[in-house]
Amino acid sequence: MRQHKVMLGDKVLYQAAQLSHANRFAEARQAEGVACYVVPDTTPGRPRNVRINSLTGQPYKKSVSCKDTVARRPATELG
Repeated sequence: MRQHKVMLGDKVLYQAAQLSHANRFAEARQAEGVACYVVPDTTPGRPRNVRINSLTGQPYKKSVSCKDTVARRPATELG
């Protein structure tokens, strides 16, 4: 799990798994007048395992973003 840190000098004020949470915490402290900064975790992420469908024994197909799919018709148009 990632560990992004909000630092005040060499002291850790806050640690968060999500960078956006660390940024929001740092912005709130800066609004209070505390001169802190965010140090993002630069370790590479873990590779994901392939998910296997338990019914077929085959890997799940890669998902297609919603923008590439055909727009759905409203329920009132279905026959």
